[in-house]
Amino acid sequence: MSFNDMLNDFQQILDRDDCSTAQATTFLQQGMSRIQRDCRLPSMERAVFITPTTDPMTYFPVPLDLIQPIDILVPTIGGTSKPLVKLPYRELLRISPLVRPQAYSRYQGVYQIRGALAPGDQLQFLYYGNFSDFATPDSENELSASTPDLGVYAALSYAGDNYQHPNTDRWEARYQEIKAEVMQMGYDLDAEGGPQSIQPLYNWDA
Repeated sequence: MSFNDMLNDFQQILDRDDCSTAQATTFLQQGMSRIQRDCRLPSMERAVFITPTTDPMTYFPVPLDLIQPIDILVPTIGGTSKPLVKLPYRELLRISPLVRPQAYSRYQGVYQIRGALAPGDQLQFLYYGNFSDFATPDSENELSASTPDLGVYAALSYAGDNYQHPNTDRWEARYQEIKAEVMQMGYDLDAEGGPQSIQPLYNWDA
């Protein structure tokens, strides 16, 4: 579904002649911003892969679309991957940069790691990120392609408050219902095979 399709759905459900296209667009943008604050969906998962080529690496820049980190993974001597431990920055500085990576901390616009990632080793940064901008009104992004109704009802909740619409509570309740369903789908995806069959995504060997 494109942005224009979401816009049309929103306008049809709101059904108000005094809501301009510009206002409807603002409500949709507010709704998407709320979802980014309120939800952690599979469609928001991002990954960055970094491999230093010449010098050991002790930091990397924070992605511009970052909402929340999930994990930072580094290779072990045995060839598997392990997650770094998150520490306060002051504690991170006590770790020598001459050892293999053990921990990380965010400091201003970078993620600092200690020790150092050796040239040729690949760091994986897994995180939740903002939805991509729509290239055109007729294009899709992660939200419109996966859960457009969540965006529509988030926007309707804002519009309902603005216009003091009698359906505002119902629209907010529908938003919460869709949100719960989509997040449950994410939990079920991680637990595929049954709730007792969850396996780690990576080995934690030292």
